[in-house]
Amino acid sequence: MGLRAAILVVIFSLGFTGPAPAADQPLTLGEAMLLALKHNPGLKAAGMEVETAEAEIAKARAQFLPQVNFGESYNFSDLPSQVFMSKLNQRVFTKQDFFLNNLNFPKPYGNFRTGIAMSQPLFQAGEAYLGYEQAKLGREIAGALVLSARQQLLFQVTQAYFARQLAQASLGVVKKARATAAEHLKIAEARFKSGAVVRADVLSAQVHLAKLTQEEMTAASQVEISQSALGTVVGLSEVGSRPLAPPPREPAPLPPNLDELQQTAQEKRPDLKRLELAARSAQKEAAKARLNYLPRLRVVAEYDVDQRRLFGPSGDSYTVMALLNFNLFNGLSDLARVRETRAKESQARDLKRELEDRIRHQVTEMILHLKTANERLKVARGAVAQAQESLRLIRLRYETGLTILVDLLTAEDALKNAELSQVAALFDTHLAQAGLELALGTISGPAAAATEKKQ
Repeated sequence: MGLRAAILVVIFSLGFTGPAPAADQPLTLGEAMLLALKHNPGLKAAGMEVETAEAEIAKARAQFLPQVNFGESYNFSDLPSQVFMSKLNQRVFTKQDFFLNNLNFPKPYGNFRTGIAMSQPLFQAGEAYLGYEQAKLGREIAGALVLSARQQLLFQVTQAYFARQLAQASLGVVKKARATAAEHLKIAEARFKSGAVVRADVLSAQVHLAKLTQEEMTAASQVEISQSALGTVVGLSEVGSRPLAPPPREPAPLPPNLDELQQTAQEKRPDLKRLELAARSAQKEAAKARLNYLPRLRVVAEYDVDQRRLFGPSGDSYTVMALLNFNLFNGLSDLARVRETRAKESQARDLKRELEDRIRHQVTEMILHLKTANERLKVARGAVAQAQESLRLIRLRYETGLTILVDLLTAEDALKNAELSQVAALFDTHLAQAGLELALGTISGPAAAATEKKQ
């Protein structure tokens, strides 16, 4: 997707309107992304960068157009030169005005002066054109900035959404473990009543149940925290309390053609595109600095009307002139500006190369995270199966008096921890996939939403 097309997608997403979903409908990840694109205040603020850039283009375009100004002034004075000029401009000068006494000691005289002035640049040494090109680059930079903010927001929504699903799944595991511990406490109490075990077994089972009750309270609190986090990142607090769609059951797959991902990231990352555009803008700024050594030429036309009273007899005049400005010496500030712009251009290119290296590292890191999470999930699933079978056997042995309670409690903890590890590994695969898409610059919320609607 080109940068311009991506910007259009952002604008469409920000302006997305549709029927409001019922509060009790399951919230899908795609819907959460679309809601965030519409309501997140941070993304809205970033979108103002595009409007600002559009205004800069309009300002740069204005440098090619003439400037027209209207002026109205009034003066009332007995200053000899002022009275002389006012009468002359009004075309009312008479012979008596040449008398020495009238010239030296004129009576106070008033003059209304109405004027229109137009200034049109003819030659600006290419500075206005380069400024216009910079403004257009600024619009592309703003678009890349908005696209980068959009992708960061989609990743944050993904994190918050999966964090809430993980918190709910973890709470389910702890609740299941607590229910199992309650059953084992009943077994211990029954065996204590029959005289098969000592009271210490009952006390140990009660302590274990209390520990799991505390863990359940912590897990429930984490669910509420994740609800708040989801509502905050979306920009609608009520979204956090909506029920979620069923969590994924299978891990996120590894993408094909891993060797091509580095090239994809270099082509798609909006922040890299932004630095590339910034380097080009700095290059044009350096060219503008060098153009300060060239002259500037503009033409000015003025039309004036002078009259003693408004709407009374008047005299009009016009002036047309060409103005050439050639800076011969300004304290070497132009040379300093050239050096400054060259340094900024070099800085922008160095920052771009640094970001290219960091992007390569980020893609490599995310690929390894995804691979590791998939392998961890395979191991965790095997561990869960083993822990379930181990708990079943140890429970049978404890009920028949062939083992002690400590072994049963240890098996309970082993199963709980294995199931928690399995849940965490499953969600880690999807978070790693989202992180990889962010590193590649290909994360896309609306596309995900469309896919879910089709399913």
